[in-house]
Amino acid sequence: MLARGQTILNTERFQDREVGGPHLSADLALSLKQGNAEIFDLSTAGMAGTLVGRHWPRVIFGGRYLSDEGSSILNDQVLQLRYSYLLSQESRTFHFVQAQKNETLLLQSRWLLGTGVRRTVVETDRASASVGTGLMAEWERLNQARLESTDDARERAIRITNLAVLSWTTRSGARVLNVLYVQPRVDNFGDVRILNDLGLSMPLTDALGATISVEWRSDTKPPAALSKYDLSLTAGLSVDFQ
Repeated sequence: MLARGQTILNTERFQDREVGGPHLSADLALSLKQGNAEIFDLSTAGMAGTLVGRHWPRVIFGGRYLSDEGSSILNDQVLQLRYSYLLSQESRTFHFVQAQKNETLLLQSRWLLGTGVRRTVVETDRASASVGTGLMAEWERLNQARLESTDDARERAIRITNLAVLSWTTRSGARVLNVLYVQPRVDNFGDVRILNDLGLSMPLTDALGATISVEWRSDTKPPAALSKYDLSLTAGLSVDFQ
């Protein structure tokens, strides 16, 4: 399912608490088809950073390009520069600048500039819970040709960015991760964007595992051509040889 609500980048997918020093995680997929159909499908996502003392800078990136016979169907790119300062073992700041383009969302460009703080409120051997809040400035330029007459091609907003992260690992090794973002406008709390991402990973054997992700998005004030809600389900298998 192609996302149609305004996108929130779920950076918590890349927040590895166990990391130290330089680190890199990345996914890359490429698919080509020639003949009766000419399809090109390229997608990538990942993070590169380094944790030195209390300083944690990183680059988070992602994108997908899908075309059929040279015509673009999906074109989405996002790049975020992020920095955190570790105040303590439980607390850290976050500061970011983000650039994004997404043809499906009518976004010719979106720039974000944000800052805030996150704190771990529960930490046990198998479970953890964190909350965070901050402010984010947002500048959007939309595709004028595909907008309704009532929509503005340029949008500016200041949003409160709130997040809650819950993680739980069962005795059998299955792991549940739920990430919730709530981002209302400072001057209009009725204009709010929400993302809830629920992921489950289950070991089947020593080398084989199953993964399921359910993602729900809501934007109460999207352009007229876009839907307010999105729901996507992804299921797959993972193989790990050690």
